[in-house]
Amino acid sequence: MGFAERMRAELERAELPGRVGFAAWDLAEREPVLLDAERVVHSASTIKVLIMITALRAVQAGQLGLDDPRDLPAERVGGAGVLRLLSSVDRMSLRDLIALMIVISDNEATNAVIDAVGFDAIRDCAADLGCTATRVERHLMRHHEPGRNETTALDQARVLDRLASGEALPPELTEHALGVLAEQQVRDRLPALLPAGVSCWNKTGELLGLRHDVGLIGTGRPQLVIAVLVDELTDDRSLNDYRGGPACDAIAALGRSAYDALV
Repeated sequence: MGFAERMRAELERAELPGRVGFAAWDLAEREPVLLDAERVVHSASTIKVLIMITALRAVQAGQLGLDDPRDLPAERVGGAGVLRLLSSVDRMSLRDLIALMIVISDNEATNAVIDAVGFDAIRDCAADLGCTATRVERHLMRHHEPGRNETTALDQARVLDRLASGEALPPELTEHALGVLAEQQVRDRLPALLPAGVSCWNKTGELLGLRHDVGLIGTGRPQLVIAVLVDELTDDRSLNDYRGGPACDAIAALGRSAYDALV
């Protein structure tokens, strides 16, 4: 019995809140386990992995430098992050913006990275990585702007698969991207129940009524990819706060089940 068969059995037993989009596979076996994986949902902050890869591709092409400073606007968007509180910080390197974007999900840092690369480059990167329904059409937290930011569980898994396999970036920048993901500070979902010594390279996303987590899991190196996108949550915690709730617990359980299905 391989990963896919074991994971399907676990998925059938799981009690899942809301609407769930799920995609996972063993990076060696490559047989996907999918549940409503092509349903389009609001991407929330999971989209920041794609934006990071786009920026690192611009570095690879010599269009940007990791240590090049980027100007920050005086007016900052709200939501996750710290730059909105640091009015005296008016410039920051691309390297540090990427770190803030992933590690603490800073929205202003994300918008600065978007401005550095442009929406067209993000669209082209998504297509090159195999995404079929992912769009990044507006800045984060600028709700007055036209366009949508959306994705699917399958697209998220494809992006991370290409990163883990070295198809998205050259080796040095692949290691850089994985190193940033490994520093993720929101650990209440996919990594929460993993045994000691097991690594998780992940990026969460949350809005009211929505909890996502996408990542790579493995011992020493990525061995599996998993994306769990949950929306239409109706419990009080999920509707009134951005942390916790039954979806976080369910995603944590799926992360542990996926790792157990490897062995």
